[in-house]
Amino acid sequence: MKALSRAVFGFGKICALAALLGNGAQAAPAASTWQSSGNLTYISDYLFRGISQTNEGMALQGSLTLANTDGWYVSSWASNIRFGEGSLELDLLAGRKWALNDEMTLDLGVMQYRYPQGHNSSNGFNYWEAYSKLGVGQWTFGLALTDNYFASGVGKFGYLSADWQQALTDNVQLQAHAGLNRFASATEFSTFLGSATAARSYLDWSLMVQAQWLQLDWAIGVAGTDGSATACPALCDERVLLRLSRNF
Repeated sequence: MKALSRAVFGFGKICALAALLGNGAQAAPAASTWQSSGNLTYISDYLFRGISQTNEGMALQGSLTLANTDGWYVSSWASNIRFGEGSLELDLLAGRKWALNDEMTLDLGVMQYRYPQGHNSSNGFNYWEAYSKLGVGQWTFGLALTDNYFASGVGKFGYLSADWQQALTDNVQLQAHAGLNRFASATEFSTFLGSATAARSYLDWSLMVQAQWLQLDWAIGVAGTDGSATACPALCDERVLLRLSRNF
């Protein structure tokens, strides 16, 4: 309970800072306004950085975001999971996005991954992560850093990612993703996996085709990792993904 209170208090300070800065921007000639948006998603398997979080089962996911015209935003995202002691992941994040020019954007923020059941001293996985995303045309390049990955005896961790989207027709897109997961040592990577490995990093990837129809986004594709079968068994192998989502 104390850990939850500290997390909520910390997130509250982030929201308050964003609000204060947003209010300061409202003093300018062009007043800042806030808008809300959300998303509901069904996916056949919830993969996080290439590893199934639902034991290869389906997931229902939702998000809600408040953003203003100066680029500040706060957001929450939730999904069912199936590992550890919990059945829910709840992510809280706050940040700011800038348009650098007509082709480039920059997004900086901080995020907490929360698993409401349990506590970090025994069976919880809550942790903080700082992230940045650089958008260049059809590409998005990301970097995420934490010093307590999944609060599971794993220390520093870094994630480099690249995402690319290409329009095939007016309502069909091709989406590609690649990510490098880097641990501080092979020992910490082994602790994270729960099985021995001599490596200290792995790659995850996905390739999806998405189409808009009946006010829904329909997607099908494949995803996987380069992890060996001995280091990461069934949860890291290649699989077909089906996804259905609605923005509002």
